Amino acid sequence: MIEAIAHSLLALLHLLFGVALWQTVLAGIGRFVLLLLTLGRYPRGAAVARDENRLGLMGVLVLVVVWSVIAIHNNLRPG
Repeated sequence: MIEAIAHSLLALLHLLFGVALWQTVLAGIGRFVLLLLTLGRYPRGAAVARDENRLGLMGVLVLVVVWSVIAIHNNLRPG
């Protein structure tokens, strides 16, 4: 019984932190980058809530691109 409660609590914490990470950090990064690229036109208003998953995906893409650029830069340095 205690194992089931502990497992449920851990699953709930994982869900909460996963959603919080996706909605706040990754969607925030994606929204910021898209606002920069579109000069403040997208996403605004209802598009923020409607396209939340796209914003999160854009945040993931930005992090992957930044990580790749850093990795390439570190491997191209002489010495």
